[in-house]
Amino acid sequence: MSFGSQINYKQLLERHGCIRVPMIQRDYAQGRPAEKEVREEFLKALKDALSKPADDPSLPLNLDFIYGSVEGNEQTRFLPLDGQQRLTTLFLLHWYLAWRDDQWTTFEQLFLSEDRSSRFAYSVRPSSNEFFDQLVSYRPALPPEEVQFLVALIADQPWYFRSWRLDPTIQAVLHMLDAIHNKFYESEGLFARLVDDDRPAITFLLLDLENFGLSDDLYIKMNARGKPLTAFETFKARYEQGLANQLRGEMFSIGEQTFRGAADYIAIRMDTAWADLFWKHRSTGTNLYDAAFMNVIRAVALITRDPEPPKKYLEDFTQLRTEINPPSYTDFHSYNWLDEDFTRTLMRLLDAWCGSDSSLHRLLPDGRYLNEKEDIFDKIMSNGANLSYVELVQFTGYGKFIVKHQDGIDSGDFQEWMRIVRNLGVNTVYNRPDDFRRSVRGLVGLIEYSGDILAHFAQSEKPTTGFSEAQIAEEKLKAQLILADEGWRELIDRAEGHGYFRGQIGFLLNFAGLVTRSLESEPSNWDASEHVAFQKAFERYLDVAETMFSERGLTDLGEYRWQRALLSLGDYFLPSGRNRSFLVDSVTEEASWKRLLSGSGNRAAVARNILKSLWQKLVPDADISEQLDKTITGADSLDPWRKAMISCPAAFDYCDRNSIRVNEHGTVYLLKRSQMNGAHAELFTFCIYDNLQSLAQNGGLTPLKLMEYYFSKETAIEPGIRFDWSGDQVSCFALEGGKDDFVLYRRDNDESQPRFVDYLIKNVGFKLTEQGIERKCAHSEIISVINELRDGLVKFTEGEG
Repeated sequence: MSFGSQINYKQLLERHGCIRVPMIQRDYAQGRPAEKEVREEFLKALKDALSKPADDPSLPLNLDFIYGSVEGNEQTRFLPLDGQQRLTTLFLLHWYLAWRDDQWTTFEQLFLSEDRSSRFAYSVRPSSNEFFDQLVSYRPALPPEEVQFLVALIADQPWYFRSWRLDPTIQAVLHMLDAIHNKFYESEGLFARLVDDDRPAITFLLLDLENFGLSDDLYIKMNARGKPLTAFETFKARYEQGLANQLRGEMFSIGEQTFRGAADYIAIRMDTAWADLFWKHRSTGTNLYDAAFMNVIRAVALITRDPEPPKKYLEDFTQLRTEINPPSYTDFHSYNWLDEDFTRTLMRLLDAWCGSDSSLHRLLPDGRYLNEKEDIFDKIMSNGANLSYVELVQFTGYGKFIVKHQDGIDSGDFQEWMRIVRNLGVNTVYNRPDDFRRSVRGLVGLIEYSGDILAHFAQSEKPTTGFSEAQIAEEKLKAQLILADEGWRELIDRAEGHGYFRGQIGFLLNFAGLVTRSLESEPSNWDASEHVAFQKAFERYLDVAETMFSERGLTDLGEYRWQRALLSLGDYFLPSGRNRSFLVDSVTEEASWKRLLSGSGNRAAVARNILKSLWQKLVPDADISEQLDKTITGADSLDPWRKAMISCPAAFDYCDRNSIRVNEHGTVYLLKRSQMNGAHAELFTFCIYDNLQSLAQNGGLTPLKLMEYYFSKETAIEPGIRFDWSGDQVSCFALEGGKDDFVLYRRDNDESQPRFVDYLIKNVGFKLTEQGIERKCAHSEIISVINELRDGLVKFTEGEG
């Protein structure tokens, strides 16, 4: 056995009569579509090496060991055990460059045997071997620059069998030739460098197992996996290779061993402590943690991008969050994502997370503002950079603090920093990537003050940018209060910790009078008694707020008491597209309770003042439902539509998405969902119908029969109340309208009952119109008009008898 001869491909063929991939090996895989990253990286490395001057000190490019068994005596055959993929690709590169540089004679001397068969062959499948025999003799008539589709050209040759489409090795070879064509078609003079054995550009270390023979046992020992490197293994190897010049001025240590620069340190950590950390996130099918590690790499790359200039940042942002075709090492390298900021952040994060027992080490004292495992570690392992904007803001702040304070992290300072980051991020609206970019830019500037973030906010006129202006102002006032009097810390923490408020408590500061007072004088100038008085006012409003809202949203006290009580004090509805909403819990909706509390947006400030008026009426320790009922029943001087809704909880209940629509005439429609082309009701007729149901059940409408309310699904047909009456014939009446213009009309053919029609006109106030007989009335007259119709029908029936 000979060890480690460093030779090139030409020298390998000079030693042996042929290279034959043995039957025990698998099909050629490097050309498969799924191996794009491996293929592109390998071809790039080959081209770089061939393009360098022959005296370049970095040459030759060494492709590592190629193990092989040797058979035969005088005319030996080299049977590769490990190296099949590299040898096949190099053969194809020889073929292509010989064609490209018009060096076909040299190529044939090297690869064509005396019997015109290929000296590079496959025993895996007979068809593969036949293909190589044909390819080695095929020289395209056109030069490469005139060939657009090389694969199509080859497949169109008379010697190419259609059945070869089923041979995976042949198809992979064609894919590889396409890739070589795309990479090398403009290159010149590279064939000479490829076969230069004096100053070779590309070599490998050959390990001959002479006359040993090929056995399954040997194959298993020499090539236990029998698989190509995974995408992550390729990434890891390339990344470690490129670390040589990073962080050269810094020292790192593992135990008593020290390293200058990041390369050796990261290589060791990748295979030890960091590997242990990721092991729990390995795939159950493969026992690999590649996907989890690559997800962390993508996330770290994203949070370490410079937010300036915007165009470059947004391009990087989009690429790193792509799920359909995640970025490969080539992308990371070409976009320069693997810079020193990335490396430093990756190192500090992973080292910080590595606990003594391979479990996640937490740096924050508790999960009040960020649960490091659930909110960061687990989500990144699963989703990479494809987190929500708010989650990415928090991870950015988290990572930047760890790097900034790498020499020693104070858990109290870290907690205070993450509190500010959480409050700002959660309560800023993100509609597009550039909104997030501005927040990242704000954090880049803010991290300099992270060691005492409260003092920075309390003392700075404009503490930061890139987040909600209202939230920045709120954080400034809260910082001033906390530093001015120790009584504020517990109250503010309690309010911010509410699951629905999530750090946004400006409404409490406003209601308690703190915002107005702080504009007159900073809290540090107030005396202790003034702080105590404000703290009592703040706590009273907080008590009511905790009663009204749970962590999910509005507390349900039954019969829509909160909504009706608010509506009795004013129109608190917020716009929601073309609709108006009595508010939803979801904080992402345009018309949410959270939006009302923030006071931002169209009409939210007015609505928040109505909420304040209600809270001022309530005593937190007393029965809230009774107090709300008293507010509802005591309402007076109300708009008709508000009065109708307040008196009819069923109107709220009908609206599945809490929306109404008011048209240009002032007619109010209750929407079952969110559009008029879905089921909808008219407010006043719906509320009257709700009242009439109990009356009808007790016979109070007889001989009228109250039918089901008619819910329209078209804008051209009005919803309304329907009545039936059975006299000499069945007759149907409808009540429709809106605002203060209603009409009760007969839906039958008036000519069929002339005597009855005449009676309605003379005795019940109906009038004959082009549409038929009808009676118009105002909203306040509807009940009396229905009663008149009922009484008139009684008399008509008695007259008939």
